[in-house]
Amino acid sequence: MKTAGLPWTSSEYNEYFIAKLFQSQYDDILNLFKQDFALTRQKLGLGSFHVILATYVQIGQLDEAIQFIKNADKWDVVPDISVFVRTMNRCMPKNSTTVRTAKELIKTHGLSSTKALNTNLLSLFKENRSPDSQFQEIQSILRILGNKKLDVTTYNILITGFCDQRLPAEAVKIYKEMRTHDVKPNIYICSSLMEIFTHHRDVASAEQIVRDTILGGHKPDEVLYNQLIKVYFKARQSEKAFRAFQEVEKNPTLQVNDVMLNTMINGLVMNRELHTAGALYSSMMKSKFKPDMITFNTMLKGYVKANDMVSAQKIITDMFQCNMEPDTVTYTTLIDSVFMRREPTSTEEVIDYIKEMKIKPNVYTYNAIINNWVKRQDMEQAENTFHYMFGKGIPPTIHTYTNLIQGYTQLQDLNKVIETFKSMSRHGIKPDRATFNFLIVGFLHHHRLQDAYNCLEQMKASKLTPTKDTAKLLLDDCLARKDWNMGQKIISFMDSTGFSGLFHLPNELILYLLENFLDLADLWQLFQTSSELRYFSSTVIGTIWKIETRPKDQMKIQCRAALISLIDQQPKDYDKIIQGIRSYKHKYVLIEDIDIRNRIRTTVDIIFHHAVFISAIRHSNSCQQEDRLTSPLVKLLCQLDTSFPSYCREITYTLADNIKAFLEYTGYKILASSCTTITFYRLSALFDLMGAAFGAKILTDSHLDCAVQRTLELLSNHPTFKKKLLLHLLDHWLNVKVMGPAADLCRYIRLEIDKCDDNHRSSTIM
Repeated sequence: MKTAGLPWTSSEYNEYFIAKLFQSQYDDILNLFKQDFALTRQKLGLGSFHVILATYVQIGQLDEAIQFIKNADKWDVVPDISVFVRTMNRCMPKNSTTVRTAKELIKTHGLSSTKALNTNLLSLFKENRSPDSQFQEIQSILRILGNKKLDVTTYNILITGFCDQRLPAEAVKIYKEMRTHDVKPNIYICSSLMEIFTHHRDVASAEQIVRDTILGGHKPDEVLYNQLIKVYFKARQSEKAFRAFQEVEKNPTLQVNDVMLNTMINGLVMNRELHTAGALYSSMMKSKFKPDMITFNTMLKGYVKANDMVSAQKIITDMFQCNMEPDTVTYTTLIDSVFMRREPTSTEEVIDYIKEMKIKPNVYTYNAIINNWVKRQDMEQAENTFHYMFGKGIPPTIHTYTNLIQGYTQLQDLNKVIETFKSMSRHGIKPDRATFNFLIVGFLHHHRLQDAYNCLEQMKASKLTPTKDTAKLLLDDCLARKDWNMGQKIISFMDSTGFSGLFHLPNELILYLLENFLDLADLWQLFQTSSELRYFSSTVIGTIWKIETRPKDQMKIQCRAALISLIDQQPKDYDKIIQGIRSYKHKYVLIEDIDIRNRIRTTVDIIFHHAVFISAIRHSNSCQQEDRLTSPLVKLLCQLDTSFPSYCREITYTLADNIKAFLEYTGYKILASSCTTITFYRLSALFDLMGAAFGAKILTDSHLDCAVQRTLELLSNHPTFKKKLLLHLLDHWLNVKVMGPAADLCRYIRLEIDKCDDNHRSSTIM
């Protein structure tokens, strides 16, 4: 078309640019842009704009990219981060570097106008992705803007967006920034924040924002007054609510409506002012306004709670007069009151009372009755109610069957659970998530994990997605059984049925998975992957593995990462670790000798922590001895000894100091009666480290002798473990060191072992 002299449309330019970017033909893109757009005012499409921006970034012309963004107004284009990402997903799906760079350029240089800023914020809030990533993107824009005063429309987008994303703290934070810049809220901002203040019962803030809105030139309307009344009632300030209501009645420009009357009645009942609520309700029934279903049910609950069943019956009558049918809440309220106050012994008694109130029993009535029998664990009467329904020609619903299954599950009657489930299927009623959840609980109570997993497969076939609670139940059982294969199947299933990624899981479930199913090396890999994963992995690394992930000294992080890699990959040499220690230099150190000494001490501290604490945690997780950590770590200490011959004593002294400090720490725990299995695991790991270090001549026999004696003092009340610890040290580490000074230590250890045997025989005789 272009060669024939026909002009291209914006869409045709867009497709051409995208195709050329996909083929990495950057010169063609820029040549056409300069020929048709750079020197003219021809309109440039948004897609074409983003492709040209990506081209500049891709070829490294960042200055041109910045100028191009600043000139966006020339083509009546607003750079949009969300649209840019979608465009790049079409033509450069794997080039995250270009996307990240271009996004930062747009944030820094393309959002100076209110129009551009608002467009980007609206797009980000509307994006269908995880709330965490949305929040981080928006927060990065706000950080770039700093303390800049924004337009009220921008504040409106931010506050409304944060409220919709259920981030009330962020919305309130934006409002406080508005106040510092003396920007008055509009009606929409006021309405959004009033919902938050109502939930928090924050009367002072609610009144303040109403004043600010009025000062901003916005007259309060019925909606605003209604929200203010809600706040007052929620904060138990009925007098203020009445004054606000009277202001509406006196204001000729405002009019009391049915919404406001319903709010007043609901608030009065909530504040236990039932008499006043009843008077207002009566006047409302005589007016042109009628109560809604919420108000009817609220009044009914109030009268039932006050045991005024005559007034409660009148509410039911009024419902029918207003052509409203009692709903589930209505029937549940009535049936619950019957069971609470009359304590019936049969379903017939309950039905007779319902008929006295001139209510015809229906499926909701029977479901509420069954639910109450289930609460009382009277499954015989629940079954009678179920058969009574059939006799009256009322077919049960999914809620009927689910109530019965719940009752049988609570009584751990699995046969009845399965029988009811089959009966439901025969009657053509499809189970819902709640039904499957109770069925899974029943199977797990009877240690039938495979059958519980089969329920997940049935849910998938029924196009149902399990809840986080169901998933946690199954994973808890996998953890208790140490059935990691089934745990992996459950996680794979979750990923295939709606949980389309780790960050679509609830935060507590993500932490649960990381704590129970990943080793330290896997967590460390996640720690280095992304900011989202870093948050979760650092939490688990800190709480479970007791490793600080944000130390002031960056060398500690680097050293820890090297140790984790060392244990998993078992490299033949330690040159990289030694080189890292040697090359790291603190920028404020003036005397290099002191700096090297401190680096060696830090390294030995981390090696000790890894050999004792990390080994103990792995031992407790796998229930197997984790002495495979010891050998490579002691080899690393030997390599340090060889690489820094002038500081060899630092290694020995620092390791001995760590051993002494650890034994003192353990002594305090034993004295405080907080000695647990993990304490024994740590002592075992300590003895492995001491034995290996003694064999490598890093520790002397005097170091070992002092540590052994102190440990035996601590374990005076634990002879069985003491003997096991000494035997392991003697047989595993000292059997080749029986000559010289070590011979005395071996004789001492054998003597202590014999004492343990003598004490055991004495206790047996006694």
